Amino acid sequence: MKNLRFFRRAVVAFLAAAFVSLPLVAHADTRVAIVDLQRVFENYYKKKDADARLQDVVARLQKDKEAMVADYQKLVDETTKLRDAAQDKTLSDAARAEKQKAFETKVQDVRNAERIMQEFQVTKTKAVDDQKMRLQQDIVKDITSAVTTIGNRDKYNLILDKAGPSVNGTPVVLYTQDMKDITDDVIKLINATQPTASSSSASSAAAPAPISVPATSAAPAKP
Repeated sequence: MKNLRFFRRAVVAFLAAAFVSLPLVAHADTRVAIVDLQRVFENYYKKKDADARLQDVVARLQKDKEAMVADYQKLVDETTKLRDAAQDKTLSDAARAEKQKAFETKVQDVRNAERIMQEFQVTKTKAVDDQKMRLQQDIVKDITSAVTTIGNRDKYNLILDKAGPSVNGTPVVLYTQDMKDITDDVIKLINATQPTASSSSASSAAAPAPISVPATSAAPAKP
């Protein structure tokens, strides 16, 4: 996932700046650890919660889109019938003129519906992307804090992401030997605040509100 790669690099950059800046003493005393940020991300309960919430939003938006498309198709069908009626020679001139006027009005409704669907696609997609970005920023902040806490606690001078790619796509860490892997420690720390099944059900009223997206213009009223 593009955003995930971006934030993993952000974490790596932050940690490198934090720990490389610490005074490095003799080589034998330099403490370096590795962490698998990919596994940390995937095993953080808040990421799983965020994924579930985003999937729910996408599903609801898909239903809204399908409803809009169905309404649009009805408008198109009604417009086609009015066009045909306006050209029906079996009708009187007055009746055809009335159908022609209704047809022209309906054409405007179709164009308005097309505009609304386009706005819907652009607005909702941006809203979901923005929300995804905010959720991931919160997750990165938590993970960075956990790694920094462990680094300070255990006196590491440098912590590297063994799963992270470099700018040119190659692994940041190509080889390690007898180097401490703190991945499990980070996962344990960031999940320490995960609510238990009983407490989560008791505090459901305080759960985060569903992700909202801005509304678009109202669709034309049905005749």
